[in-house]
Amino acid sequence: MYSNKSAYEALFIGATHFSPWELIWKSWAPGKCKFFMWTVAHNRCWTADRLARRGLDHPTQCPLCDQAGETIDHLLISCVFARQTWYNILQSFGLQDVAPQMVDLIFVDWWEGACSRLSGQVKKGFNSIIILGAWLIWKHRNHCVFDGGTPSLARVLSAFKEEAQQWAAAGARGVSYLLALAPTS
Repeated sequence: MYSNKSAYEALFIGATHFSPWELIWKSWAPGKCKFFMWTVAHNRCWTADRLARRGLDHPTQCPLCDQAGETIDHLLISCVFARQTWYNILQSFGLQDVAPQMVDLIFVDWWEGACSRLSGQVKKGFNSIIILGAWLIWKHRNHCVFDGGTPSLARVLSAFKEEAQQWAAAGARGVSYLLALAPTS
């Protein structure tokens, strides 16, 4: 039977579904952070691997850990610095059980897997803090690369606490919910 719905659904037959779109675009975060996550999901960030493919100058090692070549997945999940950052951020909300492990090598896959273990406002807040955490790791990486800064976990965590409060005040209900539940330390 023909209906408007059947015609609309026929438009998408054979279309490719890009799973992280919902994690990114349905989460509360500023547009620039969502756009950054979109570039992460499409592997379009200008990290050393991408610069090398274009024949451009690039750092030989990750600027945060100096242990491996820099890719966006390494920078956001495989890097020792990133893993420590995620563990500390998630621990502050009692979510350390979903922190990335050594076997997690692809950021978006880890994010989807961790998100699937949560529900309700916790899930909404989690998605927002993942976007914020990734954004702050990227900004800190850029500070190290372009301003000659040194990696500082304390600096990233301090920026995270401040930004999370600002996001909550700006209307991120999921973040507000997590902040209210966060164990006091």
